[in-house]
Amino acid sequence: MNQVTTVASSQMAILKDVVLFDFIIGGSTGEKTVEADDFIREVGKMLPRGSFSWVSKYRSEAKREILKVGVARRIHNRVRGYFVPLSEAVGLSSKMTDIKARFMKEKAEFLANLPRIVDEWANAPVNASSTNNGKTRADLIRLHAPKKDDMDRMLSFDISATGIQSTSFFGEDDALHAEVKGLVGQAALEIAEDVRKSWKGPAAGRTSSRVLGLIRRVRNKAEAMGVLSTKFSRLAEVCDKVLGAVPEGQNIEGVQFLMVSSLLSRCMKAENILSEDSVRFDPLDVETAAPAATPGVQPPAANVPMHSQPDFAIGDSAPAFEEAPQPSSPPPAAVLPSASEPVASTQDDTLELVL
Repeated sequence: MNQVTTVASSQMAILKDVVLFDFIIGGSTGEKTVEADDFIREVGKMLPRGSFSWVSKYRSEAKREILKVGVARRIHNRVRGYFVPLSEAVGLSSKMTDIKARFMKEKAEFLANLPRIVDEWANAPVNASSTNNGKTRADLIRLHAPKKDDMDRMLSFDISATGIQSTSFFGEDDALHAEVKGLVGQAALEIAEDVRKSWKGPAAGRTSSRVLGLIRRVRNKAEAMGVLSTKFSRLAEVCDKVLGAVPEGQNIEGVQFLMVSSLLSRCMKAENILSEDSVRFDPLDVETAAPAATPGVQPPAANVPMHSQPDFAIGDSAPAFEEAPQPSSPPPAAVLPSASEPVASTQDDTLELVL
């Protein structure tokens, strides 16, 4: 057996330690695709705006819970389930079952109220106008509004968890090989994306203790992903060190802010998480962990005990992490998400009739 075959076999051995979770809610996995939610978009035209917002709420919650401990299985930039470590499978399945139970309860309430929702919407003043064929918009709503039985069938919540094993039927042509090879990078990308969305960066010089919730989230995800790479286990240990050094319930500034900023700034890029020097990274060693200091600013000494370090208050000279002020300018134009990034649907589900 050559070295390449040995490495490939080692990578595929990960499969024995993971379970493939998947969920489909209301005809969609929560990914924004051309086909997703077609039925909701169509019947939503016959109902008031926001009638299906509760469906999106449960999709988002289910996906959020899975991504706390799992990593997306991507095939050509489309999510086809989530690899979850066996050690997390029981706890996650309990949470998903709870989400489904609450979804089904709200679904029952929605279906019970559907006739009233349709009637009130048809009687709304905005729908009193006539169309070219002589019927009012209210007439068309009553004629084409979704029926209770149809909605009962379409508003589903399906969940599954499947064990996977590698086979030799397709050899290296098996797409599963490529998926497994990419899991480490995908997990690092998901952690980095979460941090970028949640952490504003070090420019403020202080932050609230709520940021510790983000660090705990990174820590829990990294610990679960330790089944893929020891670099994630190391990241979890580093997060524990910061959580142990920074107290809850107060604003974070001074040296403690530098620790938090050092950790989160590093986690904003997947390549930093997976870099070879990750084993040496220590955010508590602020002199080593911090980037080059801003000219004229003296960073705190690394060897001075934390309690004797000066605190940085707003308005003080910026610590090493503070970014240069940006010139005022108009806000940037909105950037559309890439096809690989799942986003919540913003489809307008109010009545749109071609008259």
